[in-house]
Amino acid sequence: MTIATDNAKEDLIQLLGKEKVFTRDDGKLDQGTFDSYGTDRTKVYKPNYQILILPETTEDVAKAVGYAYRNGIAIVPSGGRTGYAGGAVAKDSEIVISLSKMNKVVDFDPFLGALHIQAGMITKELHTQAEERGFYFPVDFAATGSSHIGGNIATNAGGVRVVHYGLIRDWILGLTVVTGKGEVLRFNGEILKNNTGYDLKHLFIGSEGTLGIITEAIVKLTKPPKDIRVVFLAVPEYKNILEIFKETHNFSLPLLAFEFLTDYCLNKVKEHLGVSDPFSTPSEYYVLMEYEVSEETDEEKLFAILESITEKELITDGSIAQNTRQNQTFWKYREGISESLSLAHTVHKNDISLPLRNMEAFLNDMQSLLSSKYQGFEIALFGHIGDGNLHLNIVKPKELSDSDFFQKCKQVDPEMFQLIQKYKGSISAEHGIGLLKKDYLGFSRSQTEIDSMRAIKAVFDPKGIMNPGKVL
Repeated sequence: MTIATDNAKEDLIQLLGKEKVFTRDDGKLDQGTFDSYGTDRTKVYKPNYQILILPETTEDVAKAVGYAYRNGIAIVPSGGRTGYAGGAVAKDSEIVISLSKMNKVVDFDPFLGALHIQAGMITKELHTQAEERGFYFPVDFAATGSSHIGGNIATNAGGVRVVHYGLIRDWILGLTVVTGKGEVLRFNGEILKNNTGYDLKHLFIGSEGTLGIITEAIVKLTKPPKDIRVVFLAVPEYKNILEIFKETHNFSLPLLAFEFLTDYCLNKVKEHLGVSDPFSTPSEYYVLMEYEVSEETDEEKLFAILESITEKELITDGSIAQNTRQNQTFWKYREGISESLSLAHTVHKNDISLPLRNMEAFLNDMQSLLSSKYQGFEIALFGHIGDGNLHLNIVKPKELSDSDFFQKCKQVDPEMFQLIQKYKGSISAEHGIGLLKKDYLGFSRSQTEIDSMRAIKAVFDPKGIMNPGKVL
């Protein structure tokens, strides 16, 4: 692969204009800001690149990628950089293309209930744009204030309401992409019925920028929930959490979210955000449930659920939020975890998923593994338990250096992934493979599947310039 040189900088300025091309030493951005475009929330690799492009249109992206293709220069697409798999790290002198200036609404179809947007739009802004038109975009997670919708699509993001609304894949009607050859493909999203062969857009959803760059998307919207009730529960044992989830199936009340966290996670959030204890007596585990309440009888159903799980002694305490402010506080207990950990600690994160029927057995084996391999390490466990997604965070002891800590984690990960494979799970639920998990892809994918992925990549990115070294 050719390294981007000063000649490349001058050529790209001629193609795109000097206001869209930045270099490390041109003084237009301070070093911290420049570096930030070439990394994500992982701390394993340092950014090392010289050229940053901030395009404003799909045509700009096509010009930049076409140039890179002709000259054999690698590219790293850059979104909101909120991932934890190293998927947005530029460590080998690649050109970084950030879509942060491509954040506009292209079109709105009130009949279809769909928004056509540029892929650099921040996810929270998409929520706002939908609400202003009387609609709702349901994909939501802690990083919505900084993640880009294009990055969400490229990693097939999930979030807190997958149990009800599904993954972002379920909300994408159409895409515009620039392939690794600089070609623009527009996958029509203005019609619901289009049975004309392979639906190629699904190859780009979850591809982590290895096939091309998603530049525009047509997203499906839905009606907003009429009213919501957030419930916070104190749970003494993990097995009770699964019993509570099963209990929710016995009542015809729309469950929007089912989250859990440990007392360790709650304490970190309390330290970081200064929020108070939810209950007078601490508990080992906590569950957050969110329901849609649209009819008068729904309130009765909600109380019936709480009565049932209380009678079965599945909880030690519980509370229903009484107003919007308390809704927000309950959600802070859950959504403040990642920030409270990452800002104060070095953390090794594993984002995994398991069939719920296998979850308890897996956790028992996992706890035994962690206690034997990570003696003295603190473990932060939380996640979207309603869809089987666990976030397993190993917190670095203060006396260990970062390099020693990550080396230790790398030694233990394969044993963890063997357990996940044993219990028919996935080594990555929603953050992707990136750099950090590519060596372990075989724990979740067969060799035939991996060979097929390589063949698909060769079609869209024949020179291998798109996010090289990631996933495969």
